[in-house]
Amino acid sequence: MFYKNKFLNCLKQNFILKNKKIYVAVSSGLDSMVMLDLILKFKSYPIGVIHCNFNLRGDDSDKDEFFIQEFCLKNNLNFKSQNFNTPTIRSKTKFSIQMIARKLRYDWFKFLLNNSYCDYIALGHHLDDSIETFFINIIRGTGIKGLIGINNFKKNIIRPLFLFSKKEIRSYAKENNIHWREDISNNDFKYLRNKIRFFLKPILNYKFYNGFKKSIKYLSDEYICSSHHMDYIYNYIIIEQKKCPFLVKIDLKKLIRLYPLSTYLFKIFSKYGFKNPKNLKNILNSKSGKQILSKKFCLIKDRTTFILVEKSFFLLKKIYYLHNLNTIKNPFFISFLISDKKKTNYSTYIDYEKLIFPLKIRNWEKGDKFNPIGLKGIKKLSKYFKDKQMSLVEKKKIWVLINGDNKIICIISDRLDQHFKVTNLTKKVLNLNLKKNNFF
Repeated sequence: MFYKNKFLNCLKQNFILKNKKIYVAVSSGLDSMVMLDLILKFKSYPIGVIHCNFNLRGDDSDKDEFFIQEFCLKNNLNFKSQNFNTPTIRSKTKFSIQMIARKLRYDWFKFLLNNSYCDYIALGHHLDDSIETFFINIIRGTGIKGLIGINNFKKNIIRPLFLFSKKEIRSYAKENNIHWREDISNNDFKYLRNKIRFFLKPILNYKFYNGFKKSIKYLSDEYICSSHHMDYIYNYIIIEQKKCPFLVKIDLKKLIRLYPLSTYLFKIFSKYGFKNPKNLKNILNSKSGKQILSKKFCLIKDRTTFILVEKSFFLLKKIYYLHNLNTIKNPFFISFLISDKKKTNYSTYIDYEKLIFPLKIRNWEKGDKFNPIGLKGIKKLSKYFKDKQMSLVEKKKIWVLINGDNKIICIISDRLDQHFKVTNLTKKVLNLNLKKNNFF
């Protein structure tokens, strides 16, 4: 009775989940079966059971699934199972079985949560799991976040057993006559977690657990303080930030003053997928224009700034055809007016009679050249941009207006080609006005 009350009190104090639908992830092992029993006793929210069959233990994997399915039928519980061909997936990648299984499992959980099958997913991780994770992370190398262990409540994932030891969970199972299936892989020493579990066993007592809980609390507080400090630092070094298209500009002078620099570089850029401080230092000391890529982002070294953009920003290549001179809205808003002279409320003036339709609006391309008004001779756009000390991102924002014979009429919002300028001989003037948007 003691363990039942202790577990239920922990649920009431730490998880306010009234009227929320919970899927309980059950493997058929001791921890998840105890968690399921515990949640069933605390019936203040709808419950379903989910199970991942990774097909890693032959018939035992199917027996685990059948065991849970039978339990759900007896207790009138909704049951969902997902079957994964993990060995085949493993043969096609360099990652370990554990990493692949973890990714498959959490991707499925994310799918269930994103598609409103449930509000929360409950996992059976407990205090011993958190201790083991602590030592695994130390062995592999980690910071404060890795030392905190397993987060008990994060992104709709809850862990009701996070304060309880394996010994307490076994006692609860014995007290409440819980049945479960043993996973023989838990005794396989080829897995690092099992090795750590074996060597920790002799020292896991009340004093150790109590000290560990205190240490985790202190580390969590340190991590919160560190996070608040990083929010301040981030705001200090940011020059410009946009959401659409995504863009962050960081002041290099302020950045290089931070100490220890490697730690700050990791903390600032790791959330964008840049987790190697050595690579970040290399680009920091490189020439302007150097860039490195993560899975989703591109980090560019400019003269005085770091520029962070999404990789998709550089893949944007479109051509818009103008068969007439109606006002256009894509890729930005341009209005046109044909008149016999320049209109003062317009920004660009073009000799209309030199135009050949259809015109085109597109991104600039390597090899583009024009004869810029006010300058001597033909210039490549790349050289023109270099002379203006434009960054890669600024150059990517450049659009050009192209004549029907593929000659550049103008760099939109910047400079006209000499050939299309309005002169005393011009009879019709095309007045062009651009409404600026996020691309400029």
